Amino acid sequence: MNFWSLNPYIGCEFGCAYCYARDTHRWAVERAAGAADAPLAVREILEIDPAEAFERRVLVKEDAAERLARTLEPARLGAEALVIGTATDPYQPAERRFRITRSVLEALAKFRGLNVGIITKSPLIVRDLDLLRSLSGRHRLSVNISLASRDAALLRRLEPRTPTPRARLRAIRRLADAGISVGILIAPILPGITDSRVALRGLMQSAHDAGARWAAGVPLRMGPATRRTFLPWIDRRRPDLAARYRRHFTGRRNTSRAYQAALQSRLESLRRECGIEDRRHAARPAPAPPRAQQLGFW
Repeated sequence: MNFWSLNPYIGCEFGCAYCYARDTHRWAVERAAGAADAPLAVREILEIDPAEAFERRVLVKEDAAERLARTLEPARLGAEALVIGTATDPYQPAERRFRITRSVLEALAKFRGLNVGIITKSPLIVRDLDLLRSLSGRHRLSVNISLASRDAALLRRLEPRTPTPRARLRAIRRLADAGISVGILIAPILPGITDSRVALRGLMQSAHDAGARWAAGVPLRMGPATRRTFLPWIDRRRPDLAARYRRHFTGRRNTSRAYQAALQSRLESLRRECGIEDRRHAARPAPAPPRAQQLGFW
């Protein structure tokens, strides 16, 4: 990967059906349980269904800030980003109690000149506006608010315990008004569910109106962990799409190259319509308007 990853927690209370990180929790628990001095609580987690344990038995990295302060080597990072929240949400409900993410940011405030990114679905991030403003003066700081759809009812089925779309858009406004560089991460984009031009345009326009500087979007990836939870979700919630999903993702993790190309073309066109940047290509000349394309998932 072309970035460094930091996750203050292992496991996530939000319970997204498409989550790709559930196996990280199982691996961590199995490794801890194998130690001679493993506490009984760790061994008991192995008796719980792994998908449930990921959401109900969150592991807290209590010494994350101390280890970061002791081991971080800015020269080794160079221009590569240090991204907080790549596998589990750093502002999930546990953060209200444990404040591990805030302690990590406080440790980073003692350095200078880093490229720091944060990914979260939670408006709890605005609690740390004072610290984020301080960090933005010392580092290249960017915040990505993850939001897959404006459809609150759909998200309640997909992401049972995440904050509402409206709450996340309000967080974008608070961050933008505080001078924080913030954008929207539309991820994952679900074929046949959240990838329509109307849905994506509405989401992108709402983000722009809230103060988002950029919009990035990536299609669904069907790794082993996602496959175990999302395909059953499709069977229950969208049986009309179940056969198509299983046919498309048999033997593959990604959507087809044709689908990815058409989706990126759609996103580029919508960014121009909404007046919002593509963070990856903001400094490049805008490409010529694309011809209309179908998203050839099926």
